[in-house]
Amino acid sequence: MGSQSAAEYKAAKEAWVTGHSGGSMSEATLVTASALTTFILWAAIQKYHPKSPAHRALTASSKHSKRRIRNGIASYTVDFATLVVPLILSCTVFADYAYLWSFATLALAAAVKSICGPAEDEVLKKEKKKFKWKDSDDEYSAPEEEDDEASAKSTSAAAQSGSADQDGFRQRKGGHIGGAEEEDHHSALQLGEGSVDGAKRTKTTTEKNPHKIFLSVYRAGMMILTCIAILAVDFPIFPRRFGKVEVYGTSLMDLGVGSFVFSSGVVSARGYLKKETLPFMKQMVIALRTSIPLLVLGLGRYISTKGVDYQEHVTEYGMHWNFFFTLGFLPIFVTFFRSLAEHIRFSILGSMVAVVYQCFLTYGGLEEYIQHAPRVDIISMNKEGIFSFAGYLAIFLVGVDVGLYVLPNDPYFFMRRKSNKKKAKKGKLAMILVSLCFLLCLGFTTSYGILRIPVSRQMANLSYFFWVITFNTGYILCFLLAEITLTKNEPSALAIARAQAKANLSTSGSKTQRPAATVLLPPLACPPLLEAVNRNGLAVFLVANVLTGLVNMTVQTLYTPDMKALGILVAYMAVVTGLAWVWQVRGWKLKL
Repeated sequence: MGSQSAAEYKAAKEAWVTGHSGGSMSEATLVTASALTTFILWAAIQKYHPKSPAHRALTASSKHSKRRIRNGIASYTVDFATLVVPLILSCTVFADYAYLWSFATLALAAAVKSICGPAEDEVLKKEKKKFKWKDSDDEYSAPEEEDDEASAKSTSAAAQSGSADQDGFRQRKGGHIGGAEEEDHHSALQLGEGSVDGAKRTKTTTEKNPHKIFLSVYRAGMMILTCIAILAVDFPIFPRRFGKVEVYGTSLMDLGVGSFVFSSGVVSARGYLKKETLPFMKQMVIALRTSIPLLVLGLGRYISTKGVDYQEHVTEYGMHWNFFFTLGFLPIFVTFFRSLAEHIRFSILGSMVAVVYQCFLTYGGLEEYIQHAPRVDIISMNKEGIFSFAGYLAIFLVGVDVGLYVLPNDPYFFMRRKSNKKKAKKGKLAMILVSLCFLLCLGFTTSYGILRIPVSRQMANLSYFFWVITFNTGYILCFLLAEITLTKNEPSALAIARAQAKANLSTSGSKTQRPAATVLLPPLACPPLLEAVNRNGLAVFLVANVLTGLVNMTVQTLYTPDMKALGILVAYMAVVTGLAWVWQVRGWKLKL
C-alpha cells in the first residue's frame, strides 16, 4: 500500500467502482426510507420536547428572538444530528440492518412523544369545544414581512405570544405556515420577474403553488443522500452493492441518479402552471438560461478531472460526458414538448419517449451498439451518456406531470385552469398519487416481469424508467401521508392563542399548574436545514462534487479504516450542509 504508485492507485480506484452487479430493489428502498423516518423523528422532537428550537421560538417574545433561535447553532445541530447523521449511518455501518434502523428511528420518535409530550391540557380541551380544529387539508402560504406587522397590529398580545413568526413556526387563522416559499434550482423557468405585472403573476402563482412541507423534505432528503453517496462510494465502509451497476441490475446509487432527475422535473412544473403562454423562442431563451450554467459546469468537470488525472469510470457516461451535461440538455429538449402539453399529458409524452427508445434498444440494434461498438468518434466515445439521455428525458417529463398535480392547492388546477382553492386538498392529492402508483406498478410489472427487460441505469431503459418513477411517486406519497398524520388535530392559531393566554393567567398565581410552554405544541414546519438545502440545491450539489474530489486527492480512500471514513463523511456533510445553512441565514440565493 505504501509503495503503490499513483498510476497503480488510480487503476485500483477505477476497478473499485466498475463491474458491480448491484443489490435488491427492496434494500435500496429501505435505505432511502431513513429520510422519511428521520423527518418523523425530527418532527417529534420539535413538537414535543420542551427544549427544542421550535418550542423556544414559539414562546420567544420578539420576532428577532424567534429568528435568532431558528438560525442559531443549536437549531443547526439538532437538524444535522436528526436528519443527516442517521442517513450517513444507514448507508454505511447500519447498511445491513436497514429495516431495523428505520424501525429504531420510528421507535425513538414514539418514545419522544410518549415521554416529552404533555397530556392534553384542560384549557385546550375547552378551546376545542369553542373553536374548530384544523383538519389535514389546510392551506400553506408564504407570508411577507408586512403580513407579520399587520398581524401584530390586528391581534392581541396573547395571540402574538401564542404564534410564531414567518420563520417556520407562525400560524394564522387562514392556515399554518411551513416556512419560506420553497426555492428550486430551476427558478430561471419562472416567468415575469422584475416587473409590476410579473410581481402580480408571482403572487398569484405563490397562492396557487404554496409551500409544501412534504415536497421540500422529499427533495432535500434525496439531495442529502446523493451528496453522501458520491463520496461514501469511494470508501470500503460503503457496501459495494450500493454502487452504480455496470450494465444490468439495481442499486442505491442507480436509484439516486434517476431520482435526482425526477425531482428536478417535479419542481420545474412551476413554469407550466402559469396561464400565459410565451412564444416558442422566448421559452427557448429561458431554457438556455437554465442550461448554459449546467453545461459550463459539465465542461469544467471534464477539464478538471483530466487536469488532475482523476480516476474515470468510462462505461458510466462515456469518455467526455458527465451528469451535468445530462441535466444541462434537459430544459432545452423539454421546451420542444411544451407546446404539446395542452393536448396530451407530460406523463404520456414521457412514456411514449421511453417506449420508443426501448424499441430502438431492442429492435434497432442500439443496445448492441452501446455495449460493444468501438470508441472511434465523438458519438461512440460518449454513447452511454448520449443515448441514455432519452431515458432521463422521459423520467423528467413524468416528473413534470407529477409536479402539476403536487404543486397547486387544487391537484386538478392544470386541467381546469380556473380553480384557486384556498385550502390545499392533500387528501385528494393522496388519492391521485395512489392511483398513479398503481398504474406505474402495472407498467413496471409489464416491462420487468412480462417483457423480461432487465433494469439498466447505464442505458436508462424502459424498466429503469418505470422503477424510478414508481419509486419516487410512492415516496412522495409516503411523505404526504406522514405530513397529514403529523398535522392531524393541530389546533387553530386562535385556539392556541386563547389557550396560551389562559395558561399564562393560571400559572401566574400558582406554581402547581402546568407551565404554559408545555400546553402548546408548535405547528409542523419544514426543517430549516432541509429548507436551506432546497434553496441552493444546485450549489450544494456542486460543492459536494468539489469536496469529493478534494477528499479523493488527499486521502487514500480505498485503505481508510471504517471509523475514520465515518468521521470524514460526517465532517464532509457538516461542511456541505453548513454552507447551505449560512447561505440561508444570510438570504443568499446562488444562481449558477
